[in-house]
Amino acid sequence: MVTVRGKQRNNRRGRITKTTAGKSRKKEYQKKHKVIIKNELIRKNWDKSKTLKENFAALGLVSDVNESYRSTHHKRAKDNEVEEGDIAEYQAMVGEKSAVVKQMESECKSGAGPVIRHYSPNECSLWEGLVKDHGDDYKAMARDKRNSLQHTPKQIKRKIEGYLKFKSAEGRTKMGCVG
Repeated sequence: MVTVRGKQRNNRRGRITKTTAGKSRKKEYQKKHKVIIKNELIRKNWDKSKTLKENFAALGLVSDVNESYRSTHHKRAKDNEVEEGDIAEYQAMVGEKSAVVKQMESECKSGAGPVIRHYSPNECSLWEGLVKDHGDDYKAMARDKRNSLQHTPKQIKRKIEGYLKFKSAEGRTKMGCVG
């Protein structure tokens, strides 16, 4: 007969039960939590029947950077020189770039352009009020009571310059200030 303490000890240890309900719950979880691929180019070329590593290899990408570094990093000889065989192996492993990699590189070269920070209406009114009251005197702005976050004069100068860029940019959103 098992004592009460014995039951408690067994409960603390925990039990791993493999039931059909557990297996079906796992399958449901896997169906709900699918891999979300944000990059459109990779999403188009993704094969759902393959594993992650197989897909990355087919696309010409690396799934584990550390593993690829270890396998391709030049091994040093005893006299601290790079062996030529290692370089040849590395070039053979890398091979030609896949079409996906070439497209990704061309996208990177074209560039997306500068990112413009958006300012909230409260920030807009703060910076406009400070500029209206103090002009270019950033030290006075730093001492102003509206500067509740206690920005330094240099920080205020940088933030006002960014705000002026935002204000002059044509691509303002509805979330930004109207002024």
